[in-house]
Amino acid sequence: MMAQQHIKAAEGVWSGQDPLPEWRLRGEWFDVCSCSTPCPCTFAQAPTHGDCMFTLVWQIHEGHLGDVRLDGLGVVALGEFAGNMWVGDPDATMTVMFYIDAKGDQRQRDALEAIFRGNMGGWPGKFGALISEVREVRYAPVHFEAPADLSYWRAEVPGRVEVGATALTGPTADPDRRVQTVNPPGSEVGPGQVATWGVVSADHAEGFDFSHPYRGGGSKHIPFDWRP
Repeated sequence: MMAQQHIKAAEGVWSGQDPLPEWRLRGEWFDVCSCSTPCPCTFAQAPTHGDCMFTLVWQIHEGHLGDVRLDGLGVVALGEFAGNMWVGDPDATMTVMFYIDAKGDQRQRDALEAIFRGNMGGWPGKFGALISEVREVRYAPVHFEAPADLSYWRAEVPGRVEVGATALTGPTADPDRRVQTVNPPGSEVGPGQVATWGVVSADHAEGFDFSHPYRGGGSKHIPFDWRP
């Protein structure tokens, strides 16, 4: 379990011994992955190829951990998993690395790392329990872009990650509406969400040796609102 294997206090924010501070993160998230569309994970199924290579992007619009503000910061995770993470498969494994936004100061970086490692509880704690190994954590600027109409979404870690997707459409789709799934059973950002579907248009990510190409694969955009 990630929260058990990687105990890191947010220096100057939480001592690791005091009661957990109050926190909240609100923003938007998307993934790009090597699975076919629609992403099997969204429907709590095993990956298309048996394993999945992915990049996950979180952009925080408003957030804090204790008195540390986290507005406008981002986190990117690269990783791979095998098996079905949603059904308690004892052989399922997930390995990740994180890029944490270097636009933040050290207290903000520590706060983000503590939350995303799962040490602060809430949904990140539950999702973090699925992770077998955190390979490393790097600090670098995270740039995020998604218009209000969700016609596309993309993110960049300069020189290292450039990923994104365009909104999924087709010959019978209403051009004024996005293709969406309400209450997906395998949402990476927690229950009760609305997923907007896209097709991967950019898939460059340095940090893992990827076994499947992303381009043309599945992507979805989901808002999130977390607290303990």
